[in-house]
Amino acid sequence: MDSKLCMNCFAGYHPEQDGSVCPVCGWDNARAQIPEGLDHHTVLDSRYVIGRVKSMNGEGITYAALDQITKKVVEIREFFPAALAQREEDGMTVSPRRGEQSKYARYLEEFLDLSKNVSRLREITVVNSVLDIFEENYTAYAVYEYLPSVTLRRYLENNGGKLSWNEVNRLFAPVITALGLMNSLGVPHLGISPETLRVTKDGTMLITGFSIPAVRRQGTELLEELYPGCAAIEQYSEKGGYSEASDVYAVAAAMYHALTGSLPKEAPKRMEDQRLMISKEILKSLPPFVVTAVANALQVKLSARTASFERFKSELSAAPTIVTEIDHTDAIRRIPIDMELPRSKGLPPFVWLIGSCVVTLVALVIVASIWLGDRGMSFGDLQKFFTQSSQQAEEIVVPKMLDENYDSWVEKVENGEYDFILRVSTREFNDTVAQGNIISQSPFAGEKIEAGGTVLVTVSKGSATRTLPEVKGTSFAELSSALSKNGFSPVKEDIHSEDVEEGYVIGYQDYQPGDPLEYGSTVTVLVSIGPETSS
Repeated sequence: MDSKLCMNCFAGYHPEQDGSVCPVCGWDNARAQIPEGLDHHTVLDSRYVIGRVKSMNGEGITYAALDQITKKVVEIREFFPAALAQREEDGMTVSPRRGEQSKYARYLEEFLDLSKNVSRLREITVVNSVLDIFEENYTAYAVYEYLPSVTLRRYLENNGGKLSWNEVNRLFAPVITALGLMNSLGVPHLGISPETLRVTKDGTMLITGFSIPAVRRQGTELLEELYPGCAAIEQYSEKGGYSEASDVYAVAAAMYHALTGSLPKEAPKRMEDQRLMISKEILKSLPPFVVTAVANALQVKLSARTASFERFKSELSAAPTIVTEIDHTDAIRRIPIDMELPRSKGLPPFVWLIGSCVVTLVALVIVASIWLGDRGMSFGDLQKFFTQSSQQAEEIVVPKMLDENYDSWVEKVENGEYDFILRVSTREFNDTVAQGNIISQSPFAGEKIEAGGTVLVTVSKGSATRTLPEVKGTSFAELSSALSKNGFSPVKEDIHSEDVEEGYVIGYQDYQPGDPLEYGSTVTVLVSIGPETSS
């Protein structure tokens, strides 16, 4: 019985037995490819088998694909700006339309730069990784890792339409940190939404849907893709730029959607009415500082909006204490130190002082009762909270971790050997500390912190200068893997060779094995396609 590959999951199926529907993923393989897309079963880079089109926008097309070397399903992003280019009769070659050559070339360069920048973010686990980049058919392709996941929108639909603050915080905290780092490196996203944020099987959020900036605002030569409710006002203007605050707005809109079940109105409509409609029931369930932080990040005017993810993260974590809330309550008035105590009715001053204390205590009880009641807590719960807090106040001595492997310390902490939280503040290049080892720590070794506190460490990415590995006798797949692990971005170039077997590496273009190059450098690998045949 003949077997065919499903064009979505690439599992084998038997048409005579299963029909056209894949028994594994349910995809109907009788569905035709869109006219703009590459044909099913097209092979790119002598390695990747093209499947169905998963999405298309003004920049290009995303396909399901099979890596024939690793046997893994991947996603391939093809640069194909339909407004500027067309597919030739061979069904593969992409060519710019007449008069659009310079624009096509400019945006192609931006696509390659974006793909390379995203490929350098592999250490950020919540960013969809770029595994490979290559040029073929007069265009370029980026190979993204495929992780089974659902969109945030679908995840919400499957979980009652909205989530608690604790769940939202768990999902979004790593995303906010990652986007802050990305923007600091000059890699904005500009398309964050419930569609481009995806939730994996293990319940973590993944940032997907990267496109060049020209697709993320109106007024360019490319068809824009703006997500209603998430795109900031500056993205709707032909002259408008973009900044980190644009991504802050989008993330806050996605959080608002997760907390309330609906998105804010589109930014141009909110210029007339900026109110965020949140029901009283939901408001009661949210900490006040969260409402304030999200509202600040969703200010329509750029000048009034939270400008950075660092500030947004600070506002989201700055939970006011009960005392602070009471200090801002009109029911409480502090007694000035230099006030003259009343002496009427012949009562001694200490009686008035005691009376004032009683009144103040009663006011504290009333306000605290209201505060606790709004949060579904009792004084018993509060007592437990303070009891737990006092128990956690035990101090521990921070151990020395310098020049030791970060992953080993993670294991020690997770195994309960040490009672603190270990966090990476940054990863940076270092010529003397081995990759993966700890460069610095805060607090320092020997200092004391409360049990359960946080220790921040800086982890080495190794030397910023790396040497090119040997190529003799290696296939492109093997060398590409070695180059990627060493921080390089490999690009393949096929050439004829009488001496080197087809599929194996001839050498580097412009370089030799052992040459030192900066981390992240693009390296062109010359790969044999066999001897040139005479016509």
